Amino acid sequence: MLSVYLVPIILRPLDFAFNAKEYIVGFTAYFLMLPVYTNLMQIYSMSNLHDLSWGNRPTTGAAAGT
Repeated sequence: MLSVYLVPIILRPLDFAFNAKEYIVGFTAYFLMLPVYTNLMQIYSMSNLHDLSWGNRPTTGAAAGT
């Protein structure tokens, strides 16, 4: 992820020089939000464990053999 910030700095040094504050604020915000992203993805993956269907259609009484 660091390359997203480094490549524009290398390719456009004058843009970085004039907008350094925005680059630093954006990088700091991303860096501080990393734990939130990680925790939200773990909660999302754990909350979807109840779906045990594996994509199969529900069976009816006649198709199940009863």
